[in-house]
Amino acid sequence: MQRQDEALSVPTPPEFLPANSSLVDNLPLTLPNTLSVSKIKGITVIVTLAGISFLNTMGSGILIAALPRIASDVELSDALILWPAAVYALAAGCLLLIFGAAADAIGAKIVWITGSYLFVVFTVALGLANTGLQVILFRTFLGVAISMCLPTAVSLITNTFPKGTWRNVAFAMNGMGQPLGYALGLVLGGIFTDSIGWRWAYYMMAIINFVLSTASIWSLPDMKPGGEKRWTKRLAEDIDWAGAAIMSVALGLLLYVLATITTSYASIKGPGTIACLTVSVILLVMFPMWMNYQTNRGRPALIPNSLWKNAPFTTICLSVFFCWAALNGIEYFTTLYFQQVEGLPALQSSLRFLPHVIMGICVNAATAYLISRVQVQTLAVVSALITVVAPALMATIKVGENYWYAPFWALFLSPVNPDVLFTVSNLIISDAFPVDTQSLAGGVFSEVSQFGNSVGLAVTAAIAASVTEHSGSKDTRIALMDGFRAAFWTIFVSAAGVAVICFFGLRRGGFIGKKDN
Repeated sequence: MQRQDEALSVPTPPEFLPANSSLVDNLPLTLPNTLSVSKIKGITVIVTLAGISFLNTMGSGILIAALPRIASDVELSDALILWPAAVYALAAGCLLLIFGAAADAIGAKIVWITGSYLFVVFTVALGLANTGLQVILFRTFLGVAISMCLPTAVSLITNTFPKGTWRNVAFAMNGMGQPLGYALGLVLGGIFTDSIGWRWAYYMMAIINFVLSTASIWSLPDMKPGGEKRWTKRLAEDIDWAGAAIMSVALGLLLYVLATITTSYASIKGPGTIACLTVSVILLVMFPMWMNYQTNRGRPALIPNSLWKNAPFTTICLSVFFCWAALNGIEYFTTLYFQQVEGLPALQSSLRFLPHVIMGICVNAATAYLISRVQVQTLAVVSALITVVAPALMATIKVGENYWYAPFWALFLSPVNPDVLFTVSNLIISDAFPVDTQSLAGGVFSEVSQFGNSVGLAVTAAIAASVTEHSGSKDTRIALMDGFRAAFWTIFVSAAGVAVICFFGLRRGGFIGKKDN
């Protein structure tokens, strides 16, 4: 825990903020006001960090597009066909907070570089996999590797770039990498699968990853956290390991339950699922109690309970949860609509996501410019109202309807709110944490978004499967579409909830991303 006499080097604790104050007014005074590295090095930092963010989702996009062929080649059974995607999220979700906290003690650069090189190794291993078990195992290790990169990226950005244009652009480009990577992964996955083979898509990823990882050794800032204290002592004394373990195990069990529900919604009745869910809920209830215990004794607390009293922080966490639940759902079910209802091959289905990519690029570029010029409430609410149109269009679509009438506009509008919120949320969450725990701040954002992804997919998949099963139609396509419509309406509710949450929760958010005076 930071002492009160260190107030000039950390943000004012939320409980001491004036009622009309925004996070922007309470930033640490030690952050530089000018760019401390050359422009070439600054650009390289942005490219390397955004590049790994891009490859993270690109691998998932390739997997979705090539999964039927992969399952056939490695003899992956139907019962396990969704597990290569599920274990990636499960491994990352369990370790984001732990690696984020550890990076603040050891150094964000060494953790990020280690994770990025491990990502290279296991991407190559995935391309060489010959059995279903190997595919699942290497996807699990990839989840571990990316959990070292995602939280530390926030710390590396905030310690490289001062508040203002450079930092805004860095977060926006990092956000652009995610939807761009996923959509391009879908396209390339279809192309490689139908040509030289899906394995070469992963080999190509590994080559790009290796180049970025090597460039990062030169470009990323050397950070020495904790002053003169040895890193072993920082690990032992400055991290709430018990809190990290409680939350990681709780979320890991919950993500496992969600993964099993996604595979088969009937599995919620299984004794193993019920046991995991029960233990997870108990641990989630214990977590704030443990935070209170640590705080009262002046010990490090992973995420102090007082932080949730900060309205912008709590609002943005809730918004990210529901927004990512909606984004993941609309991408997943739109893909299923193209392939299972319209009967399109993987490549044709993937090409229809190009408007999604183009809009994502444009929105991130616009957000980098507007973030310091438009109030955060306006940005969040307007973008949410635009995105809420997308699931409504897909929920009311007619089977066989022209692509340009509804699917095009749904894919064109769906990334607006997620891409705006990525930059907004990273700025708000990083401002809410002290300067020396920025990797943990990145872990919190990544954990919330990952959890939103998993919950959104599990809930919508269960609803779609149940509605399809009880559909009165004998036509398989119509029955599937009934389930998909129910899923899209659920996504609509989630997206609309983001607009409501941001409208009321960010009323005092003010402006963010402005350069310090």
